[in-house]
Order: sequence, then C-alpha cells, then structure tokens
Amino acid sequence: MNRVIRVLVVDDSFIVRGGLRKAVEAVPGFSVVGEASTGREGVGAANALRPDIVLMDLRMPDGDGIAATRQISSDLPAVRTLVVTWSDAPEHLRDALFAGAKGYLVHGRFDPAELAAAMRALAQDDISMMPIIATGIIAASDLDVGSHATLTKRELEILRLVQRGRRNREIAHDIGIEEKTVKNHINSIYSKLGIASRIEAMATRVGGTPQVGPAD
Repeated sequence: MNRVIRVLVVDDSFIVRGGLRKAVEAVPGFSVVGEASTGREGVGAANALRPDIVLMDLRMPDGDGIAATRQISSDLPAVRTLVVTWSDAPEHLRDALFAGAKGYLVHGRFDPAELAAAMRALAQDDISMMPIIATGIIAASDLDVGSHATLTKRELEILRLVQRGRRNREIAHDIGIEEKTVKNHINSIYSKLGIASRIEAMATRVGGTPQVGPAD
C-alpha cells in the first residue's frame, strides 16, 4: 500500500475505542482519523471524514451499529465496514452482513495480528484474505440466500472448500487449477447466490441441485 489507510472507530466504550486506536496505529500504513460513540455520530463522522474503513460496534445508543452500517453502505459505498463487537449472536452476524458489513470480528476471539489482517484485506479489496474469525457463529447463522440457486459441480466443490475456511491459493492447490480460475468461479458463485462476501458464502446453505456438466 502506497498511501495511509484511514480508519474511523465507532464504539460507545472509551476504553474499547482506545484499545482499537492503539491496535490500528500499530499497523504500518494505517491511521485512525476519527472516533464516534454512537451510531448516529458514526454516520456523521463517516460522511465528514470519508475514511477507507470503519470499525463498527453493534450495541450503541442513538442508532445501533446495524443501522449505522446500512446508512454508511448506502451513502458511501466505497467505505468498508468491519464490525468489531462483543456479540456472537447469529442474528447479529446475519443482520450486519445484510446491512453491508464486509467482515465480523468478536472481541476475545481475535488478536491484534488478526485485526491487522482483516483491515489489510479490506484495504486491498480482497475479502478472500479475511481471517475466519466468526466460523462458529457462521455455522449457526443459516443464511439461506441461495436456496433456489444451482451451481456447477466445480462451483459446489469450491463453495464447500470456502466453507471449510480454505483460501483461494489453497483451493487452487487442492483441486489443481489456477488461483485466478478459483477467483472466477467464486465470482460466479457470488452472482448465482446473490451474495457479495466470503463470509456470506461460508454461511450459505444451498438448497438447489447442482447442474450436471463439466467439472469446470
């Protein structure tokens, strides 16, 4: 990265905001440009500061994190929201994803290195690099957004590997194809299932019957 990635921290706890600020600014190339303590303040700060990334809590007064994430995603589609929360409730994960969040980390289940990796993934627009932090929540969330979709045999194979937490490079090695081909298949999977992120792909239960055709 050739420029500083600008981060906005939104959390109602002064202590948590301070901890996140310290963690963010310990990562080379990242800087906290602002803080907010409520959902409404977070939306206002995002519009005023135009950060690259928002670290968003969920449970806050004066507009919760879900509503704030939805508004930021609508107003500023280039801004990527990473939810950082104490909640491990499946419904909160589901609501955050559908509101436009690009990642979901649960306090106590990630360390500074994993937060840094998540922010780098968002900064590089490569959700495939997102650390798999919320796997347990994902398993329980049952996002049935693809219940009527049909996938090819190869796409279904790749989706299952994604759901096991495999990265694109690992998937390419596992099934003997180019990494760029894996990315193309994943883009096709996203399109067919009507989803936009790897976390949603991990959470999706596909009810359709895979098409019978060539492996690729």
